[in-house]
Amino acid sequence: MRILFLKISSMKYYKGVCPEDPAINGGSFVAENGYGHEEYNFMPFLLNGEDEPVCLGFVEPKSNRGVTNTIHIEKIAGCSALKKEPSIGDVLVIWCATMDTGDLTVVGWYKHAEVFRELQEWVMEFEDGSEEGHWYNVMAKADDCVLLPFGERNRAIWSVPTARYTRSYGFGQSMVWFPTEPAAEGFLSRLVENIDNYKGENHLNAFPMPNPGK
Repeated sequence: MRILFLKISSMKYYKGVCPEDPAINGGSFVAENGYGHEEYNFMPFLLNGEDEPVCLGFVEPKSNRGVTNTIHIEKIAGCSALKKEPSIGDVLVIWCATMDTGDLTVVGWYKHAEVFRELQEWVMEFEDGSEEGHWYNVMAKADDCVLLPFGERNRAIWSVPTARYTRSYGFGQSMVWFPTEPAAEGFLSRLVENIDNYKGENHLNAFPMPNPGK
């Protein structure tokens, strides 16, 4: 099974940064700018006039020998022969973030996603006719995407390991984790089972409510 873990800033809804839904724990760029390109990761869009909405996900890969913004998709399990492919499909992408408690957890997932080696650009059009450019490197049909409610993410079943503590598998310094370590097999099996059996709320179409007191 093709599985990829990606770490992004923590938000409740990922429908754009706003006072009711700031981005936190997203690294230096988010800290300096107050947002990251992942701010719309769980916002369904109709792309290029298509009839079926998609989600466009962004993660910032770690710089490698001066080459930035590249996901080495050939490192995904079973894809070692695809070193020249621009993208790989049918990947379970598991989005993770560090909560305000310091815990790293799953925030949602894309099933059957297409993961791109290089950044792709898309343009958001607003009602007043203005446009805003954004980047993505993961795409999936909205019907295959789930955003866990913020409170649900506190459950132990959504906890994600870091190599610093397990010493054998999990996220390191990179925002990308290719879970190919043999020691991770038990964890992966349990997590995929939890994802497949999830019957709770999906906040993909939920939006932050403005605070009338502000």
